[in-house]
Amino acid sequence: MENENGLSVLGGLAQEAQYWAKSVANGMIQLGRVLTEAKPLVKHGEWEQWILDNAGCSVRYAQAFMQAYARFGNNEAIARIGERGKIFKLLSLPEGTEDKFFEEHDVESMTAREVAEAVRKVRAEKDEEMREMRRKLTEDKDEALRDQYNKMGQEINAANMALERAQARAKRLEEGREIPEHVNEELAARQAKIKEQKAELERVTEIGRGAIEDANKLRAENAKLKAEIAEQGEQMEDAQRQYDKMRGELLSLRSEAARGDAERNPANELTVDVFAGAVRQFIGTCARMPHMGRAFGTMEYAQRCEYEELLQTMEGWVQGARKAMNVALYEGGEDHG
Repeated sequence: MENENGLSVLGGLAQEAQYWAKSVANGMIQLGRVLTEAKPLVKHGEWEQWILDNAGCSVRYAQAFMQAYARFGNNEAIARIGERGKIFKLLSLPEGTEDKFFEEHDVESMTAREVAEAVRKVRAEKDEEMREMRRKLTEDKDEALRDQYNKMGQEINAANMALERAQARAKRLEEGREIPEHVNEELAARQAKIKEQKAELERVTEIGRGAIEDANKLRAENAKLKAEIAEQGEQMEDAQRQYDKMRGELLSLRSEAARGDAERNPANELTVDVFAGAVRQFIGTCARMPHMGRAFGTMEYAQRCEYEELLQTMEGWVQGARKAMNVALYEGGEDHG
């Protein structure tokens, strides 16, 4: 009965995974939730295949979804974000800075590049804060140790000088065959004091060694943090590449759908007035693009690739439209001939 119930729950989660995998930003969070709930129910060794069958993505991509759900699943602001790319970039935020980031930034109206730059600034500020905290901690420990060493050194020097004076006085008294009782008591007290101070000096030295060990531990933690940041960066790059691929496939599917609509509904023609209005609107928006040579020259490679991909889509559309017009001209010429 337990196995049947488990399979029933897993079947429902599989349907949810297939549904949310086709949604956008909010779907990404919900898909991460579904994957998080499904993973403990999937048999050992079948997790990767289960993801491929029901979510249509790689294990690494699924991990990014699950991480997004863990970080932002309860954040209402994330539901207003309409792009997956922005959420991928938000995953690099340091833990505990999410709420403040959403208070200070209107992520919904920002571009993915602006979100990435804002996240980078937060990370830099957090890293600087951590470095300053470690530096301050080390300086405080070093200063306290120096003060203790100096104080102990002064006390030991004073005690040694007092002991030397007492010993010299004892020697003089011994030569006179007479050592008063209070002198012996004074010598014993001085020696006890010196012994106590030496023990305290050893304790302070041990504290210094502990401070060095703490500093080494902090350095190791910092190196681990940098490694985790690098790994997250690789995950984000991989996720971005898959996102770009999915967007290209979506554009192709939309083009195919438009072609199918035209073939199924030949009577629903595109009029010259509608086409002219669309061309004027496009040129009004993108008229400066042919003059952006300097801007493209200083632009990041990834962003230029996005422009190139969109231009290729437009070129393909223009070639298809030109081909359709050439067919019509050819057929018209035959009729007149």
